[in-house]
Amino acid sequence: MIVREAAIQSELLLLRHRRGDPQALPELVALWERPLLYYLRRLLASEEDAWDALQETWIRVMGRLAGVRDGRALPAWLYIVARSAAFTLRRRRRPAEPLPEGDDEPELPAEDPEPSLAGFHAMDVHRALARLGLAHREALTLHFLEGFSVAEIAIITDAAEGTIKSRLHYAKRALRALLEGGD
Repeated sequence: MIVREAAIQSELLLLRHRRGDPQALPELVALWERPLLYYLRRLLASEEDAWDALQETWIRVMGRLAGVRDGRALPAWLYIVARSAAFTLRRRRRPAEPLPEGDDEPELPAEDPEPSLAGFHAMDVHRALARLGLAHREALTLHFLEGFSVAEIAIITDAAEGTIKSRLHYAKRALRALLEGGD
């Protein structure tokens, strides 16, 4: 899904919801259910956990949707809520597993070229993506698969933009190494 088109649809659905249209909320759920589930599946160990987190996400969204003032921010807000639900579930089910922290990446060297992922089969990319650490997997998923900008990912993950740029760079390098057969 192209995030920009969905953002416009979301903004319109939010306006309809505010005006009391009973179909607006089900349409919003239908619009975002698959992308959010895909994202949650990248954060959690099982599809069952992802579905549980998605259900919790929608419960939270329904309780707080009236407080969303800027319809343009709705997509990022949905991912923030989903991320929070996923991490709550992770802490409950796997308390020893670390969550991504803030500034966990070294500064990018100026001469380090951007790694390319062109030419790899999509299934191989998805398998390799599953082997990355959570912070790298999340950054790549939000940027390349969900279409969020670095600034939006920084908002969703509550990390600095420089951290997100660094995570994306190192995640692409790690993903390329996995795709080329290196561990």
